[in-house]
Amino acid sequence: MAIKSKLEKVYKIQCEKGYYLFKLNSLLEKRNVTKNSVLVKKEIDFNSMQKLVTGNLTRIDLTIIAKLCNELHCKIDDIVEYVNEQGD
Repeated sequence: MAIKSKLEKVYKIQCEKGYYLFKLNSLLEKRNVTKNSVLVKKEIDFNSMQKLVTGNLTRIDLTIIAKLCNELHCKIDDIVEYVNEQGD
């Protein structure tokens, strides 16, 4: 289940012994870029983009991640980050 932080606009998804942070929404806001402008420019499907924003997905399309990283001049962990709570 996704937990959304209102301040950060980040979605947290529990998985295994840690969690994923989906930070695309926050990144777009920091860059002052709309989802729609990126969708049109990079030819990304709305549903695929929305799933990356909310973390409501089962697989990550690396082609879409590459398009987003190129457009937003960022790294993968600026969009999706895994945090290991085990401490190993």
